[in-house]
Amino acid sequence: MMSLIQASNWKMLIHRILELEQDDNIYFIEESYSSLKNIPLSLQYLENILNDPPSGIYGVNDENGNIIALTFFNPEDGEIPGFWAVFTSVVASIPEPNNSSKRFSEIAVEFSFAGIYSTTRDEFNTALMEYYSCALADRQLCENCITENEPYGMVYIQSRNVRLKELVSRFDLSGKMLEICCGNGMSTLPLHELGYDPLTLDIDKCQVCQGLEHEVLKPERTVVMDATRLSEFFPQGSFDTIVSFMLGTIYGFNKSLWEKNEALTGLVHGEIIDNTDDRGIYDQWVYLGYKS
Repeated sequence: MMSLIQASNWKMLIHRILELEQDDNIYFIEESYSSLKNIPLSLQYLENILNDPPSGIYGVNDENGNIIALTFFNPEDGEIPGFWAVFTSVVASIPEPNNSSKRFSEIAVEFSFAGIYSTTRDEFNTALMEYYSCALADRQLCENCITENEPYGMVYIQSRNVRLKELVSRFDLSGKMLEICCGNGMSTLPLHELGYDPLTLDIDKCQVCQGLEHEVLKPERTVVMDATRLSEFFPQGSFDTIVSFMLGTIYGFNKSLWEKNEALTGLVHGEIIDNTDDRGIYDQWVYLGYKS
């Protein structure tokens, strides 16, 4: 599926990095942020053009002078408007370069560049998150999407917002924050109102899409991803605080998914907090964990 962002709808960080205008269209060939871990489509395409590369290929350097992305312009072709194709190995190099990242680097040095853009790895990674969030909110990542956007008032319940702010205010949450299972951002909203800026993550792209459409979730701080793959995408120690609300019912058949032996060997300490009242089913129990 081609996720060609109509840039007139979004002014993205990737435009600034590549020094493009707002009406320039941008296209990352991989279908999702998670797909950037192994970049199969990118490598296939780059291998195919090695012997006869298009003119005007530009490189993107990180803060250490390493090529982390390639881009070139594809002219209009029939009903497909002209666009800038972008290929990157940033995610494939986290926490260490994998085989896909190494092959990307081998291919990159074979090209003669028309120019070089400069950025940092963190900035480019942020641009990737923003790009795929914008594509999702534009319904470009789901073929034949029929899910309608629900009214704001039906999704974001003020009473739960107040309750969550009361709960979170009890704790001193510092540093870089990750919220897993963010859903549509119902629990992200009070975090934002309290001054926190978490990276938000969930595997349900329909819920995430709703949060992006309502501007509750921030495109540049949101990723559709299975939380069990976190260590593949973020180095150890990337976050100081991890929060999650209403993880879902834990049944016998999935109990093992939530258990980690490390928690029993002194790596993690924590306590269960009774937050029960008569105001609903959400946020009745809280687990507060911290690194030893």
